[in-house]
Parts: sequence; C-alpha cells; structure tokens
Amino acid sequence: MKTYPIAIELTVWFDLGLNQYEITIDGVSKLSVKRTDDVLHSRELTDSETERLIEAIESITVPVSEEMLADPSNKASSSYELIIESAHFSLEFNWENLDVENSRTHAFEPLVKLASLIQSLDLDH
Repeated sequence: MKTYPIAIELTVWFDLGLNQYEITIDGVSKLSVKRTDDVLHSRELTDSETERLIEAIESITVPVSEEMLADPSNKASSSYELIIESAHFSLEFNWENLDVENSRTHAFEPLVKLASLIQSLDLDH
C-alpha cells in the first residue's frame, strides 16, 4: 500500500544524555540516529520494519491520564517527545517514565510501544 510520506521524530532524554531518532516512511524508508556524543548513523528500513511502524502509528490513541500528586521523591529517569507528521495529520506527544508507571488505565501503552519499536530499530543493525 502506498501511503503519503510520514516523518517521525523521537527524542529520548535519560540520565546519561539523549538519543534522537528520525524516520521517514516513503518510497525508500530511512532511520537516522544521533546520540549525545554526536555519533550519527543512518540506514534504510526493510519493508517489514516499515509495515511494523505503520501498524504502530495506526494504533496510537490520545493518552488521557490521571493527574499525579506532587511527590518530591519521585523523579523522572527518562522523558520522551514523539512527533508524527504526514500530509493529513501532525501529532506531538510528551511524557515521562513516571506518567507510564502511574497510569492505571495504560493510556500511554501505544506510545510506549511505538517508542520501543523505534529504539529497537537502532539495535537491529
């Protein structure tokens, strides 16, 4: 199936720095990864990887979650920013690991799955 081009940006902040992932889904889909130490690498995605990404994007829902009570002992160990854009939509999500851990409704599950898939693509090669 031919879709409109899709651009995905995922930035992950964690204790030791950050990783930035940029993906384009088009005729030739690509992944680029930049780490805190400015090491940049990129590669083309397989058709199977592209299909898995499209399926994960299609499962995204807006995470309506509970408000957390302020607790100074709870400190986030990682933060995420996910941007997905195409001709007919633009979505931006921001969350921390504490949001996921404290969500009784699992509202962030589709976002976490997509973020995990993107990060795993970096490990596949």
